[in-house]
Amino acid sequence: MRTIDRRAPARSGDQPLANHPRPRLGLQGRLLALLLLILQPNWTFASPPNVLLFGANLSDARSFAVENATSRGWRILTVASTSATFEQLLDGDEEEGVLVAERTLRVFADFSEEADGSRVSLRAEEVEWPGTEDEWRTDVTERYSDNLLRALASLRGKWEARHGDPAMGSTAAPPVGHLAPESTQPSAPRIGAWAYVAERYALGRGCELTDRATRLESSGQDWEQHRVFCRDGSDILVQCRYGDCAARH
Repeated sequence: MRTIDRRAPARSGDQPLANHPRPRLGLQGRLLALLLLILQPNWTFASPPNVLLFGANLSDARSFAVENATSRGWRILTVASTSATFEQLLDGDEEEGVLVAERTLRVFADFSEEADGSRVSLRAEEVEWPGTEDEWRTDVTERYSDNLLRALASLRGKWEARHGDPAMGSTAAPPVGHLAPESTQPSAPRIGAWAYVAERYALGRGCELTDRATRLESSGQDWEQHRVFCRDGSDILVQCRYGDCAARH
């Protein structure tokens, strides 16, 4: 992956937005702004695009979304217990072999657990000159709503293909209130939030990955231990803490 330079090139005649004084509202202006906020139509408070992954707990939904985003080429910025942030370059110029990001798209995924599974909600922002003093963010959730809904539909389709659709009576996820005996319940592979980071670490140590999925062997509140399988038949035990990984012996 190429390095992305966060420094914005100098632009003659431009001043950082922070240097422009903002107009101050008087009492009447503040009251008018409050009145407009109260009288806004209901659609401005509509929920962001979301989908329910049936049978998924919070960790399953987060890990599956991160895994799916990584496979589609998104850069993972943050992963937390109930959220994750993905980024993709929209505009940029390459200067002396360094990619200077001018505009990126960030997608914020929020996860909440419900009785039937976990809900994934998406918001989107365009960020101009990310990481610089000229950084400017614009909420584009409404503009990208169709894309976000398609991405969520694809996510649920892949989830149901892997784990089964409870609405169709699949044995992979029995309906709520009708749990199968523990011995007959199929065990889905444990993925983990930082599996992709563990794999990148293993690649850096000369491991050529296979089609065999990286296995989450153990985890704690802020760490995960993964076993990454290599094409030569060996495997590497990798422990990651908040995305920082090291080999274990």
